[in-house]
Amino acid sequence: MTENFGDRLKAARKMAGFSMDRLAKEAGGIVTKQAISKYEKNKMKPDSRVLNALSKALRVKAEYFFRDSMVSLSGLEFRKKSKLAKKVEDQIKQKTLDFLERYVEVEEVLNQKAEYKNPLFGFKIKNRDDIEQAAKKLRSKWCLGDAPISNLMELLEDKGIRIFEVDVNDEFDGLSAFVGDIPVIAVRARNDLVRKRFTIAHELGHIMLDFSATEDQSQERFCHSFAGALLLPENIIYAELGQQRSKVTLWELKKLKGIYGISIQAIMARAHNVGIISDYSYREFCIILNKKGWKKIEPGTYEGKERPNRFKQLVYHAVAEEIISFSRGAELFNMMLPEFRRRVQIVS
Repeated sequence: MTENFGDRLKAARKMAGFSMDRLAKEAGGIVTKQAISKYEKNKMKPDSRVLNALSKALRVKAEYFFRDSMVSLSGLEFRKKSKLAKKVEDQIKQKTLDFLERYVEVEEVLNQKAEYKNPLFGFKIKNRDDIEQAAKKLRSKWCLGDAPISNLMELLEDKGIRIFEVDVNDEFDGLSAFVGDIPVIAVRARNDLVRKRFTIAHELGHIMLDFSATEDQSQERFCHSFAGALLLPENIIYAELGQQRSKVTLWELKKLKGIYGISIQAIMARAHNVGIISDYSYREFCIILNKKGWKKIEPGTYEGKERPNRFKQLVYHAVAEEIISFSRGAELFNMMLPEFRRRVQIVS
């Protein structure tokens, strides 16, 4: 058992969203809250029977407690942070840390660390015009032109940004952080596709943009504007809606949503930001939005696909080449061995 067993137990407990009392109950009453406290403070360690009960209650393999490496997040940015309970924040943070730990491990095994370089390094954000220029510069550096970004998750993974879909029930959209020089974006797995894309683009703003010349209270608004500018380029929205409008039809908004994977709310905010519609027209739209309940479920569909695949690809590669065992692959995926074997079908 590692010297940092207590830290790992505490992290697993927070991942599960358990208090010490709850963990003691879930473990079947064979361990007390006081004992768990001592375990977490590294004042004592459990025997094998208690360790197995804790593993089962926390839904992690016993091997989890034997890992030596522990990563730490820096520059952590939660979206909608004020609405999250501290327990939920801790749960999301620990799940993200656990994912990064497993991700870094398999990268090291294969010697395939994806390098991240910020194309916007040194570009300071002072106002909304700078946001527009930053989005244009990024699209240019990444050779995207004005085309729709069909798989944003895959694109960012190719650029060295790790993407994690976290399964939580609370009012969480996304977070961004660094582990050393590795950027990570976590997004709520159960969000609809369009909302996921916007959240990821928003968190990308937190990772890439230099706000040292900006007032702190402007950062969230600017990251929203950056997400809109990245997903729906200025040239396109002008070409589709014109330079100035007093009214916009729902058909036009649904068309843009279906092609560019951005919500009609974000499209109208973008139209307002670039001066296509007036303050009055935007307020009228917001009134309609509330009346029709479109904040929760809005019209229009986007049929794209968004899945982070790099971690899965690395693990499958390592298993196929027998660099790691099926058992280790199952642990990295945090699943039972029979299920992992069913998923991995080696054909040659």
